[in-house]
Amino acid sequence: MKAVRMIFSAVLAAVLIGTAGCGKKKVRSSKEREVRVTLQKLEKRVFRRIIPVQGTVSPVRYAVISAKIGGVLERLKIDEGDAVKKGDILFEIDRQVLKNQVMVKENEISVKRAELESAGIALERARINREKAKLDFDRSSRLWNSRATSQTDYETASVNLKNADADVKKAEADVTNARAQLKQAEGNLVIARKNLADSTTPAPFDCTVTQRYFEENEFVTTGSRIIKIEDLTEFEITSFISSVYYPMIEKDKTPVHIRLFGKEMGRAVVTHKAPSIDPASRTFKIKVLVPKNIKLASGSLCDIDIILEEKETYGLPSDAILLRAGDRYIAYASGPGGRAVSFDIVPGIVEGRLTEVVNNEKLRGQRFVVTGQTFINTGTLLREVKKK
Repeated sequence: MKAVRMIFSAVLAAVLIGTAGCGKKKVRSSKEREVRVTLQKLEKRVFRRIIPVQGTVSPVRYAVISAKIGGVLERLKIDEGDAVKKGDILFEIDRQVLKNQVMVKENEISVKRAELESAGIALERARINREKAKLDFDRSSRLWNSRATSQTDYETASVNLKNADADVKKAEADVTNARAQLKQAEGNLVIARKNLADSTTPAPFDCTVTQRYFEENEFVTTGSRIIKIEDLTEFEITSFISSVYYPMIEKDKTPVHIRLFGKEMGRAVVTHKAPSIDPASRTFKIKVLVPKNIKLASGSLCDIDIILEEKETYGLPSDAILLRAGDRYIAYASGPGGRAVSFDIVPGIVEGRLTEVVNNEKLRGQRFVVTGQTFINTGTLLREVKKK
């Protein structure tokens, strides 16, 4: 019996202890959940509305020099990469034949001048003979009217006058023909001299030879491409952009940033805007003159950011701005008691990780949630975590 009482006492004590423990747990109240967040005020910076495009780098001045006449390429001493000054000889085409042609044409002019002079003398003689025939005819006419000569003599004088008139006309025609032949010979001489001059091709501007299409002593025809030259001291970037931006681009005003492999190289402006839009591609061409301090290679591709709008204003990290129903944008800030308060946001230009806040004037004093905003609602208790 005594053993039973001891067992009962032990069980009762265990129940009382357990009951006391449960009572303590009920007394302790659960702590309100806090969301760990980082906060920051609106950030002031320059926002730009840009069109990122690619463009081709090319020299402002370049030319593919072709042969103006056919012949053997006698002189071509320059090679790719050689620098050439304006007026230096680029190449020559067989000149001896052309010199001979000039000499032949000069001699031909001498002959034609002599022929013209001879025709002039013949014309003068024909005019004298006609004058003599006219006198004879007039005298024969007077005698015939007075019946002092025979009809045969009168008719002979008349025929002689007509023949003299015909001789004068022929001589005049010979002079005209000789003068035309002289003029033609002079024209041929001009052509021969021009061909001789065209056989030597000088550099039209200071340049560098970037490509050579023929070797010395090869035969070339008229129009054959011989070399390509470029002025490597001044470059421009050419790009084609969508026609929707046509009204927004202004020549000599619209700024651009030039980038190469992601690195910003410098700033320039649009220096050329096509006067019309290509109807097939619905694009238009622009050109940007590259500043002298920016080093680019001819023919390479580079990135350009065309800046349509640029202004200094306030913004927030794009992740801090949340889209709600009805295309409404909000951002949470830390309000009274460290609880979340939502504010309507009017987003503007997005550049990089930041979005412009258009309605920033009344929001500049607020500390907005920039991380952790996904897990909060209005009234959520916030616990600020400092950025590392």
